Amino acid sequence: MMKYLDKGIELINKIKSYGYEAYLIGGCVRDFLLNIQSNDIDITTSMPLELLKKEFKCKENGPKYLSIIIKYEGINFEVTHFRKDIEYIDNRHPIVEESDNLLEDTLRRDFTINALAIDADKKIIDYHDGLSDLEKRQIKAIGDPRKRFEEDSLRILRALYFAAKLNFSIEDNTLEAIKEKAHLLSNLSNDRIYEYFTKILSAKTKRGVDYIVKYDLFRYIPDFKDWFNATGYGYTEDELVYFYYLKYNKFPVIVTKLEKKLCLSLAELVKNGYSDYALYKYQDTVYKLGTIFDKLGVSSKDLKQRINELPIRRDSDLAVSKLEITEYFEANYKSAAVNEIISSIVSRKLKNDRLSILKYIEVLKNAR
Repeated sequence: MMKYLDKGIELINKIKSYGYEAYLIGGCVRDFLLNIQSNDIDITTSMPLELLKKEFKCKENGPKYLSIIIKYEGINFEVTHFRKDIEYIDNRHPIVEESDNLLEDTLRRDFTINALAIDADKKIIDYHDGLSDLEKRQIKAIGDPRKRFEEDSLRILRALYFAAKLNFSIEDNTLEAIKEKAHLLSNLSNDRIYEYFTKILSAKTKRGVDYIVKYDLFRYIPDFKDWFNATGYGYTEDELVYFYYLKYNKFPVIVTKLEKKLCLSLAELVKNGYSDYALYKYQDTVYKLGTIFDKLGVSSKDLKQRINELPIRRDSDLAVSKLEITEYFEANYKSAAVNEIISSIVSRKLKNDRLSILKYIEVLKNAR
């Protein structure tokens, strides 16, 4: 943390040398004061972005939000010009314009503990009693919390996330506003909800989860309420999709193609009681989703051991090739015959040698 913070101080001193104000701002200051590791250093300044681009190695980060990325001493810093909000669109997106002072910039931020700043002399600047709220270990909105959540409903999820991450309480007036404005969560995109949903559920503490449950805060986003009921606290982002699918037998609102494939094979493994044939077919799933099986009460170590002890591990291990096997059967039974032979081998009912397989092929043909 100190390396990034010190380099940030160097950068704001350099900006200051051009005759402009500059400060470290937001989460990096909060985490520094709480002695929490943080590699994201945000800077706010009065130096025009066009001048910053001339003096530093920069890339765009959101021109309409007056933000750029400066790469300094090998570290990326998000740098914004002092800003003030003109209005908010759809309870989410601000229209901003330049401001000429730090106070006005801090007034647009969400919570008091996220509006702290550090100047070039490492002096803390606190316009909103953020230091007091750090000591009280509470999340408190800047200004009227109802207005702040109406401006940007994502702040509701951010409050829950910070409560969970920091093990802070939510200040009473801010909490009442969250309860009152919870319906605004339905205006958020699924992607944005999911971003914070996963953070809340995988945070170090249950604080955020407890607030959601106690006040039914997800009642206006039923897809995520269902998802939450399928998992609850203590699951990583990688695990959430699979437990949802196992509980509801359908895919959640956010899912990748790979996750869909793994959901289906996981369900087959569970449905077939982790049979030898299921382990053979879906062995990649066992290796990719080890912690899932452990949480289901099935040792992933034991499953992997069983896979290692299978008579064959892949189709190419067959003593008679799949192509040759299919030549003995009609089109609509070819794949079924191959699967039957593989199943019999991995379940140790049939030896994997050419003569045994050819004899079994005759049995299957006669049974048709």
